[in-house]
Amino acid sequence: MRYSLAIVLILLICLLPEGSAQTASPTGLKKSFDHSGAVRNYRIHLPKAVKDSKTKVPIVICLHGGGSDAATMSKAGWSELADRRGFIVVYPEGLNGHWNDGRNVRKHTAQNAVTNDVDFLLQLLDELIEKEPVDPTRVYVVGISNGGFMTQRLAVEQTERFAAVAIQIASLPDTYLEGPLKFEPTAPLSVLFMNGTEDPFMPYEGGKLTPNMAPRLIDSESFDFGQGTAIHTELAMELWTKHNNLQPEAVISILPDKDPDDGCEIHHSRWSNDDDTLAVELYKIEGGGHTIPGGTQYLPERIIGKVCGDINGIEVTWDFFESKRR
Repeated sequence: MRYSLAIVLILLICLLPEGSAQTASPTGLKKSFDHSGAVRNYRIHLPKAVKDSKTKVPIVICLHGGGSDAATMSKAGWSELADRRGFIVVYPEGLNGHWNDGRNVRKHTAQNAVTNDVDFLLQLLDELIEKEPVDPTRVYVVGISNGGFMTQRLAVEQTERFAAVAIQIASLPDTYLEGPLKFEPTAPLSVLFMNGTEDPFMPYEGGKLTPNMAPRLIDSESFDFGQGTAIHTELAMELWTKHNNLQPEAVISILPDKDPDDGCEIHHSRWSNDDDTLAVELYKIEGGGHTIPGGTQYLPERIIGKVCGDINGIEVTWDFFESKRR
């Protein structure tokens, strides 16, 4: 009986959305897009200043976490920042709340066999470039959790389309090192990682992506809920820094502890090229959970871990994007 209760608990935890469950209203205009015979939904936010301008502007593609959707992602704060900083935001939506991100997630095997999300996102981007005032040299992608893994897949497989990407509470699936996929980006690319060291769903050190919530009842070595496996965050960083041929030594700093009560500290590492036009950065959230710094405690700390209050993760990400060009 105890074993059955543990399995039920794990099922409930694994079905929880990875995105923030905020109470604000969704932002942007809801639209649909036909891709390979399937109707795909997305939301787009165009600030008034952008609508009235004849100048092409940057676009940020925001990819939600697993079990979430475009409406939830649109409440995270990117639209408000776009109003202040003058860029377009688009929030695509995965089928059934999921992105085919290369992890080989067991419960989505049938869907992934017929769903090419890389192609969907590229076709959507092409349509937006054609219809909206999008600067094709300033296309950025940010994703959280499942969306972060999907961002990584775009970055590896379609590198030349993007000026910079940000992977948050995600890493690189081991499928890129052990098959069937290959880590072979087709161009240099600026990449930002933002991960917590105490993330129960996406281990900073890599490993299985489902936490064993009942280690006394279930053997952790054999436990596998089929969510895939990620490599160590810092190994993913190393792959990108080597690919980009950046200076081997990082500039490392500990950021000011603006919220001493949050139980977190941020270590920032930066690798760049000689003229500083290309960079790889890591925000290592010591003590942070499956959360974005400055975001909400969308589920109890005992489930998702701590939220770091020392930076605004969205603003930091845009600051990283802003100077990058393709």
